[in-house]
Amino acid sequence: MKTERELAENDSLRDHQSRKHYLSNLLTALDSSLPPLGFQAWLDKKNLEEGEGFDTLIFDALARCRAAVILIDRDALDSSYVLAEATILTFRRTVGDPLHLLPVLLGDVTDDDVNKSKLGRILRLDSLLPLRPSSGTTDDTTVQPTADEISQSLDQNVTASDKADSPTQRWIDNVSSYLAGASEDALLRAAKAIGVDPDVWLRLTTRRKPRALAAAFLSCGPQAVYRALQELVPQLEPHRVQRAVAHVRPLWVELDAAQAVMAANGPSAPDHVVGLPTRAIRLGVNLAERATMGDFQYPVRSIPEITGEDTINELVTRCDLSLRDELNLSHHDTPEQLTAQLDDLKGAFIVLRCDAVDPVTARAVMDGLRRIYRGIVIVALAPTDHRLWQAGAIKPAYESFTRAKERAARKYVSDTAQLANDPIKVDSDD
Repeated sequence: MKTERELAENDSLRDHQSRKHYLSNLLTALDSSLPPLGFQAWLDKKNLEEGEGFDTLIFDALARCRAAVILIDRDALDSSYVLAEATILTFRRTVGDPLHLLPVLLGDVTDDDVNKSKLGRILRLDSLLPLRPSSGTTDDTTVQPTADEISQSLDQNVTASDKADSPTQRWIDNVSSYLAGASEDALLRAAKAIGVDPDVWLRLTTRRKPRALAAAFLSCGPQAVYRALQELVPQLEPHRVQRAVAHVRPLWVELDAAQAVMAANGPSAPDHVVGLPTRAIRLGVNLAERATMGDFQYPVRSIPEITGEDTINELVTRCDLSLRDELNLSHHDTPEQLTAQLDDLKGAFIVLRCDAVDPVTARAVMDGLRRIYRGIVIVALAPTDHRLWQAGAIKPAYESFTRAKERAARKYVSDTAQLANDPIKVDSDD
């Protein structure tokens, strides 16, 4: 519960308490209204409590749900807890998970209020259909009517299908299968390493524990994941370690950056190019792998850097031939034939280092590749101080990818690689 000093301007403690009372009653009403319509409701009532840490086990529910309702009142606009949940849910939509997301604007909250908030920048209401309850008020008389409107909206828009494809579920399935060889004690130590409440953990069945741990990894910081892996590696066979590490290695990438990369794959993306200020190819590959959840329908490949004093056409040809080899395509196929073969994919991500040439040449080569491969996204790499970024011709995935962030990413990748007996020097540029 907020104190008076934590309230926004023109807000009062009484109004804040009234909103919490209404929200609690609304959740209770939804818990009754949804099951008769065939929904198994999962209500996270901890979002009523300010200051609580983000429970890592919540990701298991967020990763499995087919629909999610985000109740947005005045407090939700600046709630770090609601922001964390919304980020995870919108990321799932970005990677193509079958998820219906329903923002509900409560009380006097407007579209403009949401769009100006951090929550709004994540949700992007223009791409959703938010629900505005017809009552427009939040008192005891409107609790059940609002719950009924939310339930009816879900009933009309959510199609039940257990067979729908989900990159997030596939990632969790894969990682949990690699962790399944660990002992109960090792799994418990790993759970403690990422901050899971031991009492909650012990209530899980043995079969669910590897899956819950894999799901929780997706909401953890990279150092927590690394500490968990340290507990698990001695229990696992080498091939399980290698595969688990390959899956969790991209987790240093922040979800906002991953969303920016996947957005470059969309039909409305202006140029299908996104940047990362680094020379380390492995970090560029991780960026794309985090965005795609390692889904095989989104191949991620790196090709040699653009270098030399050849003409732009010659540089494009050299990159084109390397890319054909990486994607197992014939050197004789026309652009039309290449496009037809890539149509079977949801997208392809190409990592390309650009710091050996000037920004104009780099951009021209990337545009040339995009004309040949109309379905690709290019992740362009160059050091932080390179003219490529100063020219402003490429949108970076990160608003700020500092040297400190790059060092932390390099260290995490090297540390996890060492766990898999595959040492990578922290300062290597691939």
